[in-house]
Amino acid sequence: MIGTYLRAEQEIGRITADADPDTLAAMLIGSAHLLYADRTGTPPDTAAVRKVVDGVLAAVSADRRGGRR
Repeated sequence: MIGTYLRAEQEIGRITADADPDTLAAMLIGSAHLLYADRTGTPPDTAAVRKVVDGVLAAVSADRRGGRR
């Protein structure tokens, strides 16, 4: 599901052509899981989740790499 979404983003040029959507999906799922796993307190806030997503996608964002491809 996430891989399909990322592939669609890639097709319209928001994610670079050399990125692997399925690997990105696994990285996002795993990173988000680690934010929530083994917590005894409150869940992470929106800013923490956004930071993880932005970090994973930063290297493959067409806008950050000098425009769409």
